[in-house]
Amino acid sequence: MSGSVRILVTGATGAVGGAVMRALDAAGHRPHGVSRRGGTGPRQHVWQVGREEPPPALRGPWDAVVHCAADTRWNLPFEEAERANVAPLRAVLRLTTPETHLVHLSSSYATGLAGDVTSPSPDAYRNSYEWSKAATERLVHAESARADIVRFPVVMGARADGLLDRYSGFFWLPTSLCSGAVPAMVAEEKALLDIVSTDDVAQHVTRLLAAGAPAATRLSVLGRGDRAQPVAEAFETVRAALNTWRAAHGVPPLDRLPSMTPEQWNRFYLPFAEQHLGRAQLLRVTAFRAYQGYLSVTEPFEVTHRVPDTALVLHRSIRRWAETHASAARRVPRPWRT
Repeated sequence: MSGSVRILVTGATGAVGGAVMRALDAAGHRPHGVSRRGGTGPRQHVWQVGREEPPPALRGPWDAVVHCAADTRWNLPFEEAERANVAPLRAVLRLTTPETHLVHLSSSYATGLAGDVTSPSPDAYRNSYEWSKAATERLVHAESARADIVRFPVVMGARADGLLDRYSGFFWLPTSLCSGAVPAMVAEEKALLDIVSTDDVAQHVTRLLAAGAPAATRLSVLGRGDRAQPVAEAFETVRAALNTWRAAHGVPPLDRLPSMTPEQWNRFYLPFAEQHLGRAQLLRVTAFRAYQGYLSVTEPFEVTHRVPDTALVLHRSIRRWAETHASAARRVPRPWRT
């Protein structure tokens, strides 16, 4: 695909979309980006995708559309998750023609509890985000004959320096460790935490566009697969990254958290502790519960494209988070008391 083609990137100011824009620029393209608030530059546009009609500059035709936009919150009501993730894809599909190469970015967790995206039932997924991403994949299969679907797990920053355009999602962990909101490492003993860099996703998208649209819908799954970091090791990588930053800034180091399985936590510790916790502590525990499913994945994802090791990516990304969120990274955890 030459640099003269028209490429549209949605979610262009987000963590992944921003990296995709830079990778396409580096490859000689001149992509147009769209986001809710817009970015800097003449090819950045404002569009509330799925909530309003597109501005005239976005009405195509497009040779390629890379759909990165997504609301990754796990706690949305299902109706709102549909408006946040499925409705925008419907709007984007209306900008395409049979000749448009659609690259739809999905999630490795879209396969939910059953291991595939076929079920429309919310009960087949851990949360509304997984359900909505599965729904978008089914929509791509139904509406587009020349599409790439790209799944990937937890996203960290650039391999060189951990840079992210937006820190969200997984970065609840360093925030919580520094504030003391996480009382223990609650995870299955053999759990894996698969991670990719934004570079991995952006470079893969660039290669897909260079190769051209597939004859039929094609699935790529990026990740480390069975070589992903164990969760316990990933926790220690996060703690080590925070402590190197804290040492450089005269802040006491974070202690290692006690570890236990979800069954131990939910069956034995939590029922006893809940009656003694204050309101703020209960809110923290409730919020933390939403992440337990992701710290209990013991079966590795089957990947089609194995990315290089990501332990250093995780370390650099957490250090970069600390540099850009210094007030949060400086906090000293308070002990949990009744």
